[in-house]
Amino acid sequence: MRRSEREITDITEIERILKEAQVCRIALHDGDFPYMIPMCFGYTLEGDQLVLYFHSAPQGKKIDLIKANNNAAFEIDKMGEIIQGDTACSFSAAYECITGKGTIDIINGIEKLTGLNSIMNKYAGAGEHKYSEQALNNVAILKLTAEEFCCKAHKT
Repeated sequence: MRRSEREITDITEIERILKEAQVCRIALHDGDFPYMIPMCFGYTLEGDQLVLYFHSAPQGKKIDLIKANNNAAFEIDKMGEIIQGDTACSFSAAYECITGKGTIDIINGIEKLTGLNSIMNKYAGAGEHKYSEQALNNVAILKLTAEEFCCKAHKT
């Protein structure tokens, strides 16, 4: 990281950003260009091991791309206010972000429920979530295991 003074290493701060952020963008391989998709997400963070979960239709472009090459990158951010400058090139923005890369897989069985519960806990609150058999059959759960990630912030 070029701007090491902006790095966040405190696991409590990283978890706070994961809790507060609403969207994760994943980038998949699609020939000569990346294919980037904004997605709702769930996560587990144990020590320095970050796992992200996403729900998807069980078929479509992203599923085909994952089956062809399961390497992925991701970006999660919380944007703050614009920092005004005196000149056009002196503007900035306050933000907190997590970026990284890893492998993304389509998961099933109990692992599928773990991923789905992590997504539901993030957006609907912790608790017992019940799913119909039809709902479980009509959703794919994607698991991105981060091989590396970093977190940084620029504050006002």
